[in-house]
Amino acid sequence: MTILVRVILLIGIFFVSTTFAEDCVDCHKKITPGVVSEWKLSKHSKKGIGCTHCHGDKHVSKEDFEKAQIPTPDGCAVCHEKQFKQFMSGKHSLAWQAMKSMPLAHWQHMSLMEGIRGCAACHKIGVKSVDEVKELRKPGELYGIASCDSCHSRHQFSVKEAQQPQTCQPCHMGGDHPQWEMYSGSKHGVRYFLKQSRFLPEDAAVPTCQTCHMQEGDHYVRTAWGFFGVRFPLPEDQQWAVAQMLILNALGVLTPDGKPTASFSIVKAVDVARFTREEWQKDRDRMLNICHRCHSLQFAKSELEKGDAMIRAADRLMAEALLTAAALSQYGLIRSDVPSGIQQKVFEMFQQRMMTFQGAFHTNPDYSLWKGWSKMQRSLIEIREAAAAMGEKAAKGNK
Repeated sequence: MTILVRVILLIGIFFVSTTFAEDCVDCHKKITPGVVSEWKLSKHSKKGIGCTHCHGDKHVSKEDFEKAQIPTPDGCAVCHEKQFKQFMSGKHSLAWQAMKSMPLAHWQHMSLMEGIRGCAACHKIGVKSVDEVKELRKPGELYGIASCDSCHSRHQFSVKEAQQPQTCQPCHMGGDHPQWEMYSGSKHGVRYFLKQSRFLPEDAAVPTCQTCHMQEGDHYVRTAWGFFGVRFPLPEDQQWAVAQMLILNALGVLTPDGKPTASFSIVKAVDVARFTREEWQKDRDRMLNICHRCHSLQFAKSELEKGDAMIRAADRLMAEALLTAAALSQYGLIRSDVPSGIQQKVFEMFQQRMMTFQGAFHTNPDYSLWKGWSKMQRSLIEIREAAAAMGEKAAKGNK
């Protein structure tokens, strides 16, 4: 989009929005006063960006409210082109695809997948296809179409709000991705909350989630290891490479002999792993540059390498659990289509593995040790004991 076209669009938006905004506000003061007060606090209202800019001009009465458009990211791009491009190149834009690509996604109740009670409540930040937007626009729905409002709460769309670590909390918390708990319990998090409470001065150098993951406001939002903590090519350490191959096989990404499956392209598309050493190094260097603002470069490298070591150690435990489950399956003692206690423990270990290395990278020893590594050890012991009991039972039955 040329500068001239953008200027013409913005001038048109200003005059059209200003004209319609007064009519919208008069009505919505009575119907949804909270929406009006939020908009009045926004920079949009100060700059003359009114309701029709985001919602169109088709909705003019209470009878036709369903004609009000819900903005999508490309609508925000008219004014926020830089942020839109960053967002589209980063992992948040892929969140909806990631949810839809999960093997068991189709088993979940639709109110969890496309409502506000489960997966979609967070994954709605991702970009949807044209057909998905049409489906979400059906009467009585209209939830989850937008993306930018996941962090910039409508209708104030505050940048300052989006810069606070609490903004990340609703999505990055809980059993399978407790980054909020890791950060808030770390020294970084505790010091920032002291800063928010004014026990530390305003200019104290304390990182938030955004400091490390959205450097200088960049909406790219990526880390070196990705969500799964795996990378290609596989590590030079052969024992570690075998462990990562077993994990990728369990995730359905590689065949037992290390060849890509049909799911390989899906994992690549939703950006949950790194597929070249250069790609991994680029994101690691970005993080090192941020750490170096407060720490020596040597210290930063050492701490991040400790996180790498935690992945390697956790992968060793994970590999043993996967090999045990595979052996039981081979001998017909467990079945892939019938859930068992061992399979559940393997699943829990995968989550505990993530807590082990993510706890390390978030400088939270409680998650790294007690909620991650220690629980992995305990789960593995339970798997060993259950496998031994199954083997003994099977041996007695064959006599």
